[in-house]
Amino acid sequence: PFKFRGPCLLPHCGRRRTTNPHMRAFWAATLAFMFAFIGWFAFAPLMTVVRKDIGLCENDAAVQMDIENTKCECNLECKKTLGNAQIASVSLDVFTRFILGSVIERFGPKNTDVMLLLFGSFFVACGCFVSNGVGLIIVRFFVSCVGSTFVVNQFWNSIMFNNAVVGTANATAGGWANLGGGITQTLMPLVYKFWHDVVGLELTYAWRAAMLFPAAIFVVLALWIYLCSQDTVMGKF
Repeated sequence: PFKFRGPCLLPHCGRRRTTNPHMRAFWAATLAFMFAFIGWFAFAPLMTVVRKDIGLCENDAAVQMDIENTKCECNLECKKTLGNAQIASVSLDVFTRFILGSVIERFGPKNTDVMLLLFGSFFVACGCFVSNGVGLIIVRFFVSCVGSTFVVNQFWNSIMFNNAVVGTANATAGGWANLGGGITQTLMPLVYKFWHDVVGLELTYAWRAAMLFPAAIFVVLALWIYLCSQDTVMGKF
C-alpha cells in the first residue's frame, strides 16, 4: 500500500491510471469509506453547539441571550429529538446496503462510489441550513447513504486481488476505513474551532461553515476516483 519516495512514505498508486489499477482501487475504496464517516457523523461531535443554535435546549430563552457561554439543558423532548436523529443517521444506510450489490453490478464499483459521495456531499452541505430538529433528522437520514461505501469497499477489493491476498486486502481496507469514525471526532471540532476561534465567526455561522468541509472532501475525492481509477485490472466492470 505504501512506497518510499526518498525519505517520504507515500501511497503506492502508480503514475498513470493504468499503472497499479488494483492499488488505485484499494486506496479509492479505503478513502471513500474512511472519509464517508466525516460527513456521515459530522453532526455528532458538534451537537453541543448545534442544539443550542437550533433551539433544542430546555432553557432556550437563556441560551439565546448568551449563546456562547450558557450551557444547554437538554430535557426529554430534546433527548428524544437527538435520539431520533441518531436513528435516522443509520436508517437509509440499511436500505442502500441492501440494494447496493445490484447497483454495483449495473454501474461498477467506481461509478457507485462516485454517486454515493456526490449524493452525500449535497446533503452534508444541506446541513448548513438546518434550523430545527426536523431538519436535523432529515439531513442525517439522507447523509447516512454514504455508509454504503463499505459495500463498495469490500466488493472492489474482492474483484481486484487474487485469492492469496484478497482477505488481507479486504481486512486492511475495511479496518483502515473504519478509522474514519475516530478521525471525525477529532477533525470536525478542529474545523469548527478554526472558523469560530481563528476566523472569528459567531457560533451560529461557525458550525455551518464547518459542515462544508466534509462536503468539499466528498467532491474532491469523487473527482479523483472518477478520473484516476478503474473497476478492474482490465477496465470497466
